[in-house]
Amino acid sequence: MAGGVAWNYCRCRGEPLTERHVQAIWYDRTIRPRNLSARDGTPVRVVDPGSWNLEAGPDFTDAVLELGRDRRRLRGDVEIHLDPRDWTVHRHGANRAYERVVAHVTWRSGPVPDTLPPAAISICLGRFVTGEASFFPEHIDLGAYPFARLPADERPCCALLTGSPDLAGEVLAQAGRCRLGLKARRLRTLLAAADVEREEIFYREVMGALGYKKNSSGFRRVSKMVPYRTIKAEPENAHAAMLAAAAFVEWDRTSARPRNSPAVRLAAAAEIFASTPIMDFAAAADFAPQSCREMVAALSAGGKIGRGRAGALIVNVVLPWAMAEGRVREIPDWLPPEDVSAPMRLTAFRMFGRDHNPRAMYYGNGLRLQGLLQIHRDFCLQVHPDCSDCALVAALVRTGAG
Repeated sequence: MAGGVAWNYCRCRGEPLTERHVQAIWYDRTIRPRNLSARDGTPVRVVDPGSWNLEAGPDFTDAVLELGRDRRRLRGDVEIHLDPRDWTVHRHGANRAYERVVAHVTWRSGPVPDTLPPAAISICLGRFVTGEASFFPEHIDLGAYPFARLPADERPCCALLTGSPDLAGEVLAQAGRCRLGLKARRLRTLLAAADVEREEIFYREVMGALGYKKNSSGFRRVSKMVPYRTIKAEPENAHAAMLAAAAFVEWDRTSARPRNSPAVRLAAAAEIFASTPIMDFAAAADFAPQSCREMVAALSAGGKIGRGRAGALIVNVVLPWAMAEGRVREIPDWLPPEDVSAPMRLTAFRMFGRDHNPRAMYYGNGLRLQGLLQIHRDFCLQVHPDCSDCALVAALVRTGAG
């Protein structure tokens, strides 16, 4: 009954309420009800709603909740649905990606799914919202989430970096150099310990990068089943050989974009290794802007891969490879950019605020984009949500920032 009332309430006032509305309400502290409780009556305080997940898996990751008067903390993921039954309909209980869910937040009420993780709580968010006369779904700007809508309180690093673009750029550059140094160190270790030929290692590294994050391990498996010496001997059969090997790999097929499917990417990989000078890049020593642009043009010619992915290959594989082999000792201030990922955007909004200019700060510079990823990994993932005792903030304070 309550679920039907909630739905009719929203529909009769105008825009139908969708799951994305519920996600926005959960994420935005300015519209999320303060006095929440679980289905069993336990008070719930949302310390951090979690990071809005734009990929497969739970809707929010790494949330922090406090339960009851003793403020027992729960840390984990949050899944949002309109109806509690959606958990069972979507078979989340049988999906290991949802094992860390600590809260199932729904709009309507209903029986709690019996396949929720044992420690997970159930929250009917709709009953706390529909009683407010000022609530209208159409008042929620869905296009503003998650990046244009931030918590009301400014992050301490943002306060320290505001008005200091030179310092902000240097922080990103230093973090980017750190990240590339770690990549080079891993490659040096791999080259020293490997019992395979150098060109095979480089081939595997490039294949891993072409698989993107979700299917990187799958592309590496294909590269082991179809070694580079096979492609070099029979380039015309490269695509068929990779597709045959792919049949023995378990792929992540959650991407909604057809050109991001494993089959399409494998076709691009086969073409790159069969008809471009990609292996010549294993001897690259010049990473000046013009040289980088020429490499990007060579990799993206014919639309095999986009310029963003070509830039990612150069920054994540070709340059660290040259560093590992000792041809490059100083990382240049500019590197070709890759596509901006969700962690990059989120970290940038935390560091620089919603009104910063991405193009001026990092958008066209692969080194600074790498810096955003390293800061996300080293700091934001460690101290979020309240940023207390953040080592980055402490370092900025020591420099006299702000």
